Amino acid sequence: MAYHNAAGRVASQLRSEILHGDIAPGRRLSQQRLAERFGVSRIPVRDALQILAGEGLVNPASNGTATVTEMSVAELQELYELREAVEPLATQLGVQNVGRADVLMMRKQLDVMDEHADTHTWLAANADFHAAVYRRANRPRMTAMVEQLRRLTDRYLYVHLQDAAQTGHLRSEHQAILAAVEKGDPALAAQLTREHLATSHDLILTYLLEDEAGLAADQPDPVHTRPTPKSAPNDPVLDPPKKIPS
Repeated sequence: MAYHNAAGRVASQLRSEILHGDIAPGRRLSQQRLAERFGVSRIPVRDALQILAGEGLVNPASNGTATVTEMSVAELQELYELREAVEPLATQLGVQNVGRADVLMMRKQLDVMDEHADTHTWLAANADFHAAVYRRANRPRMTAMVEQLRRLTDRYLYVHLQDAAQTGHLRSEHQAILAAVEKGDPALAAQLTREHLATSHDLILTYLLEDEAGLAADQPDPVHTRPTPKSAPNDPVLDPPKKIPS
């Protein structure tokens, strides 16, 4: 039990750091150095990295390391194609089971999004707003898939979005979804959710393309180094980032 708890603890911390951009895309993680950091053996670290590999966050290697997966326009496209296929269905199934407490929760999360401009708080409230409906679909595997896809797309916002106030135009879409849920209209709520996802896709894609254009302008050489993560450059847990083709 302690062993599994150790693997889960390491996976949870690394997942948070990767999703929030504290560990940059392309960064190489050493099992040995991670074991030293967390005060555990390499076995739970290895299993933690396997968990993260299953979530699409790292690519393990055979030399006791793993590399944090890159972010790309192609991956973003695939993630949103999947989200637009699954989330409207989850919404449609869930609306008929939404109760008064769920509606109040959704209103509360709208208020949180209005009051907090920091990206972390905004994204957490946004996730809870939509989950209030999805979880009423009584489809646990579908809900787990939705949450995993959302985490992977939120990673792009953590890295590329400096201020969640830039998402202010999404408020009217959230309000429309809430109104459809309150009316008990599954088809309308599903349609609005699909349109909302398309808007979110465009938002992230805009910032991703701008950042890629900025990197290309700053680095004429076809090879560039990814931005340094928030952790200290001499952090013994992480190997120096490799140069990666743009």
